[in-house]
Amino acid sequence: MDFIPDFIRDFLDWLMIAVFTPLFSAIGHFLQTIIISPLDALGAPLWLQVALVALMTAGISIFIRKLLRVDEKEAEFQRAFMERKQAQELIKEIDDWKKQSVLYDASDQELDERFNDYLAQRFARYGLTYLMPVFFALFWLDHIPAVMRLKEETGAVFVITFPGQIKGVSGISLPLLFMTVYLLAIFSYFKFRPKREIEAPTSDLEAK
Repeated sequence: MDFIPDFIRDFLDWLMIAVFTPLFSAIGHFLQTIIISPLDALGAPLWLQVALVALMTAGISIFIRKLLRVDEKEAEFQRAFMERKQAQELIKEIDDWKKQSVLYDASDQELDERFNDYLAQRFARYGLTYLMPVFFALFWLDHIPAVMRLKEETGAVFVITFPGQIKGVSGISLPLLFMTVYLLAIFSYFKFRPKREIEAPTSDLEAK
């Protein structure tokens, strides 16, 4: 970190202390008030609270996925990629093999560039859709009062404890329960969603 100027480090420290920490604290307090406190008042056990938050997080991921039009963009790329591959078939009709070679090279280079752009965009979309909601939800759950108390009392966060150890395992941890419920919810969405939601949009050529 020595290569970073002092004024940049000071600015980043200020940004973390004065902006991000209060912001996330306020968001955490708001979520605590509208989600955890009502569940506590109803007497819901911690494991049920974690499961419900996991379901809500899955809903947020699905909402972000639709907001970013992930299905449409995937279909658009697949269609454009196949159209470009089909266009390569026309190169075979050229008699001059030198021209064929040049055109094949240019076409392959364009396909590679499009595929690399697609991979970068897909990574960014999936990061926003899945990784960020899961990361922030787990970070928030790890700091709610019930979990903090559990850490102080037992030194671990087993939201479901077994009467006796099963193969050396004392219970089900918070992250394990959260990810299990989250992944089951995401899997169920893809399994049972209407087929029309994943239909590729009509291309310009088809529209004409």
